[in-house]
Amino acid sequence: VASVGAGLLFIPAAGRLAGLPTEMSLLLTAGTSICGVTAITALAPAIKASNRDIAVAVANTVAFGTIGMLTFPYLFHSLCLTSEQVGMCLGVSIHDTSQVLGSAMSYKEIYGDEVALKVAAVTKLTRNLGLMVAIPGLTYLHASSKLKDTSTTNSKDNKEADTQAKETMSGLVSFQKYVPPFLMFFLGMSTMRTVGDYTLANEALAAASTEIIFQQTMDYIGNDVSKYLLGTAMAGVGLSTSAD
Repeated sequence: VASVGAGLLFIPAAGRLAGLPTEMSLLLTAGTSICGVTAITALAPAIKASNRDIAVAVANTVAFGTIGMLTFPYLFHSLCLTSEQVGMCLGVSIHDTSQVLGSAMSYKEIYGDEVALKVAAVTKLTRNLGLMVAIPGLTYLHASSKLKDTSTTNSKDNKEADTQAKETMSGLVSFQKYVPPFLMFFLGMSTMRTVGDYTLANEALAAASTEIIFQQTMDYIGNDVSKYLLGTAMAGVGLSTSAD
């Protein structure tokens, strides 16, 4: 909670001091504080971010996450005292879920420590739950910032900007604007997996074949299908982004 909260508070302020566009700053906030590329792709449509801002945010998240994935297992092995501390540090310091699991699996292979892997996975998935608060919150922050901008423009531009701001706020009044469709799918799939696991664990009459089918289906969706869908989304961002 402290890690996510610090990121949500500090990064927008740092972005303003650095002179970054508001949309880029908010994308970096979501990607760094919550769950990397996933949070960026969830927030981008809600704040109407440009392809350039999305590309910069994704590149930043992937670059720093990759560096952390390759170096943090060794760093935290030297600095931390217990396996639980290593897992928690890996879970809160690396951006993307896949990178966290990759670094934790590397730690397990190098040092033979499975506890760190489990703690890192739980810590990162707990961070991912921040999507429920961060995405609507950052969307509202973006809309508020657009409204403030209208007071600093001249009368002609102010009229046009005010119209755009009102359209944004009127859209944000609706549930769909505050809560992007991606977030609803995320919550829906998380609920389905949680209910399924709980039912199979507590239902004495559950057949072994049913449990196997459920696990195989969830693994297929989570590991195989999502990999291709995320790759397609990233290819779309790349194809629509030009250095010019």
